[in-house]
Amino acid sequence: MANIKLQPPFVISALLAGRLYRMLEITKVMYISSSNAKCISIRGGDKTAGFKPITEFISDMARDTISISSKINAVALQFSITAVSEKRINIALANYNRVIEKLESNSKAKDISMLIDKLHLKINELKKDQVNYCKSLTILFDDISQGIRAAKVIVTNSRTEASRADEYQANLFSIANDLEGCSDDISNEIKICKTYLDDLKKMTGKQ
Repeated sequence: MANIKLQPPFVISALLAGRLYRMLEITKVMYISSSNAKCISIRGGDKTAGFKPITEFISDMARDTISISSKINAVALQFSITAVSEKRINIALANYNRVIEKLESNSKAKDISMLIDKLHLKINELKKDQVNYCKSLTILFDDISQGIRAAKVIVTNSRTEASRADEYQANLFSIANDLEGCSDDISNEIKICKTYLDDLKKMTGKQ
């Protein structure tokens, strides 16, 4: 993964949104796989009875992940908005400071200085918002991580149940492999997203 340490926060938040989109797509595939497994478990009756609660858990987990991902995306968007606003204010501050240097009138310089003070206060407010957004993102990512860890354990159990499913065994093993692949892919996306989040924390002064 490319080094993004020097990228501005609004760029990092955009990269985060892109990874979230990929994670959502993977989660949708997981949901479809669990739904297919549920159909097979119903059709198999007693032979596949042990697979049904597993697929229900995976389906619920996938729905929760989609919901949490949407919340993360909304928070990341708000972070991006504050980061863009901060960037614009910093540009304005630089321009005002150049103007003050050229002014000969003390009264006009004083007026601009007061405006500069207000802009600094606004930047502080935006930074506080960004810190709060980072805290929210941390909690939401922890929620997803917990669900995926549980899903990996369940997928392992699904192989045990698939081995008892007689003629449905091959299909259920295939679905178990798909679910495991999705879990691994989502875990990788979460790791990348958390790297972006760590960068955002550093840039907002929240280590």
